Amino acid sequence: MHPVMIAKNIDKTFVLHNQGAARLPVLRQQNLEIFAGECLVLNGSSGSGKSSLLRSLYGNYQIDHGELLIRQGEQWLDLASAPPREIIALRRDTIGWVSQFLRVIPRLSALDIVMQPMLENGISEAQAKPKAQSLLQHLNVPERLWGLAPATFSGGEQQRVNIARGFALDYPILLLDEPTASLDKHNAQQVVELILAAKQRGAAIVGIFHDVWVRELVADRLHNMQAATQIAG
Repeated sequence: MHPVMIAKNIDKTFVLHNQGAARLPVLRQQNLEIFAGECLVLNGSSGSGKSSLLRSLYGNYQIDHGELLIRQGEQWLDLASAPPREIIALRRDTIGWVSQFLRVIPRLSALDIVMQPMLENGISEAQAKPKAQSLLQHLNVPERLWGLAPATFSGGEQQRVNIARGFALDYPILLLDEPTASLDKHNAQQVVELILAAKQRGAAIVGIFHDVWVRELVADRLHNMQAATQIAG
């Protein structure tokens, strides 16, 4: 089985300009391989660099050194050196991202927010709408809220809209940053079902999970941040 994403020798340092340009190393020689149909969980204590590594895999953080290789058919694209237009294209159709927080889009309804990734990929509204409705229903977002902009929703409701949006497209690679944080157990279980279904269809998933019981249900492998000096797997 071939990996769909490979991180090689990833280094990342933050420069604290408001503290005399002090340098804070957050990632050192991180190596991992990610395969289709599995969930690789980033494991480590608070401050070990889990979120920094996940954000680097999405191209949110520019790494100092190393390669972030994404399989594109028979070709490999290095996310670390790719131009912005290629990163944007990757995010549109290859790499999905689910964080704890919804970036509220003014005036767009919850249903439109969930439909947006599908419409941007050329899926018709007639196909996108029922899938978006199904996801919102699965995640227990009340139907009375679907036509409203989520700015006034509770944190948990916003989070579930965000999760629905992240799972709207069948991305080959999914990056999950504590998607069940602050959800009650019932709604967290609904998210677990979405993750398991994504694995079943062949998605490669990298995630951070606060809840141990969620991690145990979805993880195929753990990537230990403290001991991550060799390619896992």
